[in-house]
Amino acid sequence: MANIWYIQVNRHCNNACHFCSNPSNWNNITFERWIQLLDDFKSKWYAWVIFTWWEPTLSPDLPKWLEYSKKVWLWNRMISNGMMCSNSDFMKKLSDSWLELVHFSVYSCYEKIHDFLTDTPGSWKKLMMSITNALNSWVRVQINTVINHYNENHLDKTVMFLTKTFPPIKHFVWNNLDPEMMRKTDTALSTLPNFDNFKPSLNSAMNYLQSTWRTFRAEKMPLCYIRWYEWCSTETRKIVKQEERIIHFLDFREEIRETDFYHEKLPECKKCDLNTICSWVYEHKKYYNYVKVYPQELSKEEKEEIIQIIKT
Repeated sequence: MANIWYIQVNRHCNNACHFCSNPSNWNNITFERWIQLLDDFKSKWYAWVIFTWWEPTLSPDLPKWLEYSKKVWLWNRMISNGMMCSNSDFMKKLSDSWLELVHFSVYSCYEKIHDFLTDTPGSWKKLMMSITNALNSWVRVQINTVINHYNENHLDKTVMFLTKTFPPIKHFVWNNLDPEMMRKTDTALSTLPNFDNFKPSLNSAMNYLQSTWRTFRAEKMPLCYIRWYEWCSTETRKIVKQEERIIHFLDFREEIRETDFYHEKLPECKKCDLNTICSWVYEHKKYYNYVKVYPQELSKEEKEEIIQIIKT
């Protein structure tokens, strides 16, 4: 079991992603307050601290936080858009401060699509340079990709491009959109994905990664869309392993402790043999009401095999 703490160290960004679920409010957390929080979570036996949302590299205190987390034996990582890390000196400073792992957010292998989604011209080129700088600084790199309408048909091409361009990358994470707090412009709403459309390219990407001995996870993903790869669902893994997450927000939500990863399901879900370990879709009624459900039939042995894969 690996409980993880996500902390927003600031709420401003040098990208302007159309589907951002944590839009800028210019709040920041002080170094002293962060130390208090870290000591508290360390006492609760959390294993990882993740610096995130949006954008941790804009905080001048980030190197000090990294050093302190290492000092108290807490593994650290950050989620970044790669704008600041395109500067090799800055990336080396983070590496020297004991940054262990960085998740870079790559939305497409196509420069124009990525720059459109970030609403920031030049962001793709800087991101590619950031990946290069991190690997040259001996910092592990993993890739996060938000699934959306504009990349749903080439998720596999993006994975293949990244693994061939940067062979050391061994882990990928796909996230479904969190539409509740994103901008409500026509452009933002146009990014909502078609689940049936992304299923072929997502499964192709998973097949490819497995064939090349890489690992992957999928977030906010109904299990009927990743048949044979149910074990990679982050929610399913949390359900099976009885994990929890604590997220510290810099807005009205303040701190959320997640222990229940189920969302309201459709009546058809009751027919599915994966129902008890499937979280279904976040915000289904309000935003994802067009998503279909495909009840799966499994034997008890097949379901138990999924559970055992997760536990091991």
